[in-house]
Amino acid sequence: MEFPSQAFLAALTADELALVGRLDSPERIQAWLADQLQYNFEADGETAMGPIRVLRTRLAHCFEGAIFAAALFWYHGLPPHLVLLEAPQDFDHNLIVYTRDGKVGSVSQSRHPELRGKPAVYDSLRELVLAYYPDYYSDWTHDPQDLTLRGFSEPIDLRKFGAAWVTDPEVWEIYRTYTEGVRLEKLFPSGDEDRFYAYPEEHMKE
Repeated sequence: MEFPSQAFLAALTADELALVGRLDSPERIQAWLADQLQYNFEADGETAMGPIRVLRTRLAHCFEGAIFAAALFWYHGLPPHLVLLEAPQDFDHNLIVYTRDGKVGSVSQSRHPELRGKPAVYDSLRELVLAYYPDYYSDWTHDPQDLTLRGFSEPIDLRKFGAAWVTDPEVWEIYRTYTEGVRLEKLFPSGDEDRFYAYPEEHMKE
């Protein structure tokens, strides 16, 4: 699957095209997410905005920020790989992950600065996810000791959803289905037989 360059470039203004050209590394994408986006609390109802709408509204929740980052990764030649962080008694989180010189890093949008992207200094995806664990406490109790992160998905290649999502204003199909059939790994399994699990049905998007 090739990046839809013609459709993507045709949809952008000259200023947007220049900005997209400057956001050519995970670090620059992460800085833009942190500095230029407001967190989307969905005050008027649920949204699943596509990359160009995120660019224009300067608004995104974690999934929308991930979709935006994934589109720019793909545009600049990096695989658009999404990893879901699963928390059974909390909000899930989405990372766009990458590898550089054998080390793993991430880009993400979050209302919590500690849950944004991390540099490529981790030896494995598991180590990267473990770096989030101490700061992943409940949005319900707000107790720093109430740690909720349980597991993480294998990398999900968003190219399997085709290319139209790069320019679509809404990406509901991805939002509602991207965890289907994806294997998750527990951070702290009781044994090898307990290490992997499927995304909980009760968390499936309606």
